Amino acid sequence: MPFFFNRRANIPANATFMLTQVGRKKVQEFSGDPKSRILVALETRGTSDIDEIAKASGISKGTVERFIPILIRGGYIQYVRGDTGEE
Repeated sequence: MPFFFNRRANIPANATFMLTQVGRKKVQEFSGDPKSRILVALETRGTSDIDEIAKASGISKGTVERFIPILIRGGYIQYVRGDTGEE
């Protein structure tokens, strides 16, 4: 797992994410909270970066950045690509 998932500030600007199968099942369970809105945005748009998720979900970029690591750790979304600075 890339190092940045535990720290919001280190998510690369070009990172993209997608919904997992587990995430698809959880969309309804979260019911309207920011996590749900992020999952719905990814379900609707497919692979998206943080700016696209924020726009599609109607929540702030900062809130998206705060919840991305939580959703990854829960197995609801997955990191697709982005420059982590690791070799």
